[in-house]
Amino acid sequence: MSDTILNGDITVYYLDENRRKQLVWTGSVGETYTLNEVYSALADLFDETGQMDDGSVMSAETPVEYTIGIIDSGDLDPWYVTYDCMEHITGGALRTSSWARVTSSNTGVVVVPVTTNTIVTGDIGFDISGATTGNGTLLEVIEAGTTDYLVIRPNSSAAGDDFTTASQVITCNGNTADQSGAASFTGEQIWANLYSIGTIESDTHIYLYQGKVSDATRVRINSITDSTQDWWGDGHIDVCVYTKNYRVATFPIIDSGYIKAFARKGSTYYDNFETSTSVTSGGRNPVPINTASDLDNPTGYKSITFTASSGNWNVGDEMSGDSSNARAVITQIDSPGATQTVHYYLLDDPQTDFSSGVETLTNEDDTGTGTKNGSAPANQGPALATWFTNDAFPTVAHANTTADINDDSVDEYYGITIDCNQNPLSEVYEWLKYITRDGGTTTGNTDGVEGEQYVGAEAYLKYTGSVSGTIAEGSDVTQETSGATGIVISHDTTNKVILLRDVRGTFATHATTHTLTDNDTSGTVEIDSAATNFAPNKQASFGSFPGGGTFFGARGVLLIDYVSSDENNFSLVSVDGGTYARPQAYSITVTQLVGTDESTTTDDRVTVFRLTGEGGDIDKTEFSAYGSEVIGAATLDVDTAIPQDVPGKTTGGVLRIRDASSNNANYRIRYSSWLNNGGGGTDGRFTLANTTGTTTAGTDTNTLVDSGASFTTTARRGDLVYNTEGGGAGKGYAYVTSVDNDTTLQLDRNISGQTDGDAYELNCVPIAMNTADDVYVPLIDRYATSSTTSVSIIYVSQIYFRARVRNVANATPIKPFEVDSTLNGANTSVQTVRTTDTIFT
Repeated sequence: MSDTILNGDITVYYLDENRRKQLVWTGSVGETYTLNEVYSALADLFDETGQMDDGSVMSAETPVEYTIGIIDSGDLDPWYVTYDCMEHITGGALRTSSWARVTSSNTGVVVVPVTTNTIVTGDIGFDISGATTGNGTLLEVIEAGTTDYLVIRPNSSAAGDDFTTASQVITCNGNTADQSGAASFTGEQIWANLYSIGTIESDTHIYLYQGKVSDATRVRINSITDSTQDWWGDGHIDVCVYTKNYRVATFPIIDSGYIKAFARKGSTYYDNFETSTSVTSGGRNPVPINTASDLDNPTGYKSITFTASSGNWNVGDEMSGDSSNARAVITQIDSPGATQTVHYYLLDDPQTDFSSGVETLTNEDDTGTGTKNGSAPANQGPALATWFTNDAFPTVAHANTTADINDDSVDEYYGITIDCNQNPLSEVYEWLKYITRDGGTTTGNTDGVEGEQYVGAEAYLKYTGSVSGTIAEGSDVTQETSGATGIVISHDTTNKVILLRDVRGTFATHATTHTLTDNDTSGTVEIDSAATNFAPNKQASFGSFPGGGTFFGARGVLLIDYVSSDENNFSLVSVDGGTYARPQAYSITVTQLVGTDESTTTDDRVTVFRLTGEGGDIDKTEFSAYGSEVIGAATLDVDTAIPQDVPGKTTGGVLRIRDASSNNANYRIRYSSWLNNGGGGTDGRFTLANTTGTTTAGTDTNTLVDSGASFTTTARRGDLVYNTEGGGAGKGYAYVTSVDNDTTLQLDRNISGQTDGDAYELNCVPIAMNTADDVYVPLIDRYATSSTTSVSIIYVSQIYFRARVRNVANATPIKPFEVDSTLNGANTSVQTVRTTDTIFT
């Protein structure tokens, strides 16, 4: 007859009860006991007269390390504790003894994988048998989706009770299951004990990951009875986690015993810690975790709207849904009152959102109650593209790249590129926190792993020799001698630099004995120059933004396409550990404009030209041409180095050519970047925003059609179009007046003889250049796309400039606006005076 211990929460079944001999949890869901309490209660039970004929259940090696199974030498069958029961145990580690079945000598315990399963937990304790082989007692049913697992105590150690037939029908208590094509598994089990220490924010849920990243077996640890959630609550944890894989023959140790803990609640600084548990005893393992409020990450990512509410509702309060059981923290309240809209981020595991229908809501921190409307929760903040200034999400790419952040003409190496997509860093930072939060499960921006477990770079390697084969980005690698492992984020084969994430062990350098091997491609290289392990940025995987002032990038992170006003608001660390910032830059901004987009022909035309001095002329002799280009060239060289205060080194701009052989005729050309020493000597080189193609049906002298083009991304109003058909001078040039769509451009003049089938280029050199030709670069030269336009200028010395705004195409034409000003160590703004031109018709 079974007994109970610990207030009836654990039931002890004996061998005489159909060979059960097991501990089963029969208590409430949230109750827990320490392993010492279980051990002591069992010791107290088994020193009674009625239990003297039973073998001991557990032994204690230390106050926090215990063993269950065959403890006494004369015992023949091991005690079994269910995996479910172990989810209620804290304060110590447990290992098994004699669970591993050995045919003919040890009965042990087996795990049988099954499909098409109708055997349920109510069948535990009944006889179970295979149609071909195996007889025993069912001890536990572990439901795991397509394949379930039946834990069985065989009737004997004889081969006939092995359950080794790969495919057979198994029957228990009238229910059946199909053995899934694999023989039974058996082995010893180890439960390691993990307990967190440190200071964490309220309602923080610590979650765990286990398994290898390198072979995609790392998964979030969930309950044995519910694959959608773990079994502990919010706050610090004290849990027992099995470390051997019962789903594989011989129960191998999972990922060498490593388990990784994360704490990533919304609006907080994150943390994570990886512990290496004992592979023999499990051990009691501290997990230091510290989180704090992140004032620069205040925005929620969902919202719901009320149809009625009463009481108090405040930012920071926790609210819950009575039917959905969702829990969330309020981050913003729009239109406070009965029909307010509340923004929030979710809590709990799993993170359940509010109902799509009507639901009663309760403020858990105050007196508020309310009714949610019948609409599904809406995306908000960093989960919503239109929340961003540029109405588009940033993106992250993992691959080698170089950049000259400090403009010293020497590139630095990076491996992770954040494309801000012309959004301010404050928004980009919140988005980076959003994609890596608890619940961030997409992989597109986090190098193929779920965002909630993404950590970032952790090691940098450099070599001098050559690679045999390929060391591929995304591969897992192992180093000879040191045994260190990692995943390749980026591999710059030109500069011979490798950046790694998810690192184990410490990399080292040596001329011959520290070969790095790509375990996926078998490529190898000797790491003989540099090897550095470094700590990732735990608070925020891609970089921190303390006080909303400066973004400090994690090592290896590069920012691109940032707004010009943020140019001096970040500090980056290259792969090899150097710290870099942009040279001091200031902006010239023109305000009070009419601007929409590149396809709107009624927007303002804005220019800002550099002057020769205060009150002087526009400097049209800024550079002399190097004089080597022919018509159609995609680069343009000048005969002196380009100074730092020329805009668009990496982001592009507009230049103008004065053709000395044609009475200084002007040509306007858009460029994508510039660099020095690009063409020879000390000259500078402009790389033009060049696109080539062939016209198709619909083309005429002032309309260019190319059915294979992508003009909405490659062309802009004001771009130079050159018809190069026939070679030489071709058929001539024009400027784009309208980007109608991806395939059609309207031109400002006729190109004589232009028809379909002609070769053309956008933004190419339109004349045969010679050294008498001049090149100059407007600080701004564009059509307005919003009410303001600006340019960031690296400050070298005072710049005198002339700003002009013109527009008679608009329904309200204006008189030409012009003003002179100066850039001198501070941001400068020019406000357009819009005087209606009443004479223009």
